[in-house]
Amino acid sequence: ADPYLYVRSTKDKRIIVGGRDETYVNAHKSNALISSKSKKLKNDIEKLFPAIEYKPEFSWAGIFGSTKDGLPFIGSLPHKPNAYFALGFGGNGITFSLMAAEIITNLITTGKSEYSNLFSFQRL
Repeated sequence: ADPYLYVRSTKDKRIIVGGRDETYVNAHKSNALISSKSKKLKNDIEKLFPAIEYKPEFSWAGIFGSTKDGLPFIGSLPHKPNAYFALGFGGNGITFSLMAAEIITNLITTGKSEYSNLFSFQRL
């Protein structure tokens, strides 16, 4: 639904390519698209980097979830007061995981965090 392409390299000189996301319907449909999506991603890479021979070795699909407001859930639940959660990071995992670490650390050590309401389970 929001097409994009990402490319990164690995230490062992491989290329990881992803993107071309679609709205999730069910696991069967998602798995059925792996082969055709892999071919499309291969074509994308060949257009961007014609000098690189790109041969897919592995292909997979995953579910990408997000909340209605695009923010993660960070904190505890009333019925689980001693358990802390950091869920629903979406595409901003690095940023939100650092924020979650700080918020949860403050909740454990001081019992409060000035940002916890922004990410609470009760906000929606």
